[in-house]
Amino acid sequence: MLMWIENQKLASNILVGRHNFYDAADGADFNTENILYNRPGHNRLLIGSFCSFARNVRFIMGAANHPMNTFSTFIFPELDRDLLALQGMTKADMPVKRDTVIGNDVWIGRHAVIMPGVQIGDGAVIGAYALVTKDVPAYAIVGGNPAKIIRSRFDQATIDWLETFQWWQYDDTMLELLVPQLTSVHTTEARQRLETLVSEHRLAS
Repeated sequence: MLMWIENQKLASNILVGRHNFYDAADGADFNTENILYNRPGHNRLLIGSFCSFARNVRFIMGAANHPMNTFSTFIFPELDRDLLALQGMTKADMPVKRDTVIGNDVWIGRHAVIMPGVQIGDGAVIGAYALVTKDVPAYAIVGGNPAKIIRSRFDQATIDWLETFQWWQYDDTMLELLVPQLTSVHTTEARQRLETLVSEHRLAS
């Protein structure tokens, strides 16, 4: 069942753009089904626009963190808060990850897992069952455990143009004109037509 993320009730640290969908199992809530270990105040999940998430995609949030410089990684301080003071534990011992950022027009495949603090560029494709532990460049295709770059979707000059063009910034009325070119396999002609449409739009504004 396809659900729109922006129509869901999300935690305060989950910020999303427009027209993002996910494949929900029996209408499952994105906030609880796809985002794990979330405690607002640790880090944020920022999602751009026009992203596609297959079923069982998981975002691991910063609250899943454990101490790494003590003999045990178990959550004893969570069970007894007085241990924090007794052990001399500080924030540096439980580092907060940076925000997890998903760009625009990103496609994430079934059962992929995105680890805390990962930043995924615009137009990237994450393969099914991938474990993403490092940043993903714009328009890269990655897969595997841990995920590695398989190839880029386009040559670097085209990627640079797409990052400048940023078709997702246009309103829905304008996008109705752009979509036939955005979905064309004849990319050279489509690029020329896209530039013409945008130029005509600016002149008419």
